[in-house]
Amino acid sequence: MKYRARSEVQRGLFQRELEKFSGQPVFYLDECGVDHRLYRESGRAPRGERIYAAGPGKRRERTRIISAARAGKRVAPLAFQGSGNTEVVDVYFEQVLLPVLPRGSVIVLDNASFHHSPTTLKRVEAAGCHRLFLPAYSPDLNPIEPLWAAVKTRLRKDLPTAANPFLFIADICLCYC
Repeated sequence: MKYRARSEVQRGLFQRELEKFSGQPVFYLDECGVDHRLYRESGRAPRGERIYAAGPGKRRERTRIISAARAGKRVAPLAFQGSGNTEVVDVYFEQVLLPVLPRGSVIVLDNASFHHSPTTLKRVEAAGCHRLFLPAYSPDLNPIEPLWAAVKTRLRKDLPTAANPFLFIADICLCYC
């Protein structure tokens, strides 16, 4: 898929930068959000016509998952309720991710503003790791994206019957590690 704002030059620079860390373990980090509500993924309408439906007017509960991945396996998942921000990322790095990474690891992040925090950088450097950012509009370079798709496919099937959606989402995350 091609994105209009994506830069092939930046993609090439990223790939060259990543090659500099050849032989070191590379972990790709990303967040994912899951709504607890029931929703319909698709509907039927005559060809060429759209389906319009009224949506709920208030926000629903949402669980966020942050995790790293390496070699097709999820590493150090954390499920939480609320929004991702610098404080959440710092706690995740300090208490969940960095303790399980070997020194010299490379952590590849997207360009969310809270990933650029100086406090996060200090934690990563103190752990002897490196931080690298994906080029803008390049989710195809992040191998964790297909892992999120697998988790969401499973959740769409079973989340509606879960007694406690948050615990169910957290358990599913652990199953996919």
